[in-house]
Amino acid sequence: MSEKLLLKVPVEVFEGGNWIKTEAAIYSSYIQLGKKEIQFKQIRDLEYSYLNDQEAVKILADSEYYINFGKYQKQVFRFLAFNLKADKFAVYFISPAIRGGVIVSNAKWEKGYLAITENALWFLSPNKQVRIALEYLGSVGKEKRSVGGKQRVVLKLTHVDNNEVIVSYVLCPETTLEMLEQYINQLIEQQKPKEKLSEIEEQVLTMIYSGVDSSSIESILGISTEELNKIYDKLINLGLARLVKIRKEVELTPRGVSFVDDIMKKAVR
Repeated sequence: MSEKLLLKVPVEVFEGGNWIKTEAAIYSSYIQLGKKEIQFKQIRDLEYSYLNDQEAVKILADSEYYINFGKYQKQVFRFLAFNLKADKFAVYFISPAIRGGVIVSNAKWEKGYLAITENALWFLSPNKQVRIALEYLGSVGKEKRSVGGKQRVVLKLTHVDNNEVIVSYVLCPETTLEMLEQYINQLIEQQKPKEKLSEIEEQVLTMIYSGVDSSSIESILGISTEELNKIYDKLINLGLARLVKIRKEVELTPRGVSFVDDIMKKAVR
């Protein structure tokens, strides 16, 4: 039985350091790019990306592909997001529900899927395709919320977007909820640094998160510039911070923000 052709569009594909104009034919189970076929079941993840000042859909399959679908970019991205290789669970979700501690106005429950790929967790509905890189996940746990006038147990998921802590909620049968909580917790644990931080290293990380500059950190903690630089080197090597100045003023990566969020939650328990 022949595959149904869904869409045929002119595209630009990044190959050998250049954008090459060609045509993509999208069938019900694969994309045809010239002689190349990308099966949907091979697509392990995808995301919007910029390459050589051009927006593209980055597709991770048997290789990495950067494709600009032109005016059909969002339409194709949405279609691929629903068809990529993932563990997929039917849920209701709100994402984001809270951004930076502020409740998002007009946030509402959407019927869709929570999908987990090799590198990311996705909230999928006809209106939203929210991709959260696994390293940006913060914490997961159950919480009681009023849903449709009834108290329901939901899954509360924190993650980071643009250095802001985001809260999303998931509603599904409690047996699925339990399984998802364990599954996502495992993913979060896998992303954490294997090496533990000392108390003073955690204090430095928290101060960076709060916007305290290097000189003030040295003064508050009573440590030298050399000692602080060593701590910065460790945070950078662990992927919790990135270098922004030769003076080694650093800011937290989303992973570092997630880590601080976890530290702060432990502190209030």
